[in-house]
Amino acid sequence: MTSLYFTVTTIVTVGYGDITAQNSSEKIFAIFIMIIGVISFSFTTGSLASIISALDSKETELREKLLTVGDIQKEY
Repeated sequence: MTSLYFTVTTIVTVGYGDITAQNSSEKIFAIFIMIIGVISFSFTTGSLASIISALDSKETELREKLLTVGDIQKEY
């Protein structure tokens, strides 16, 4: 259990800290919380990246339409 605890702590880059889990139930709880934390952070980061990407694509589409309107204005 101790090796799994330190492996998960290392993989999720939480750090070892001054206060660590002492018995098996604390280690299981800490592993569960670390995994939930990493999943939550990953989901939040992915959602934010998706929102920014969508905003950027809408802005690009608007610029293309404005360029088309400018070309039509110059032509006529």
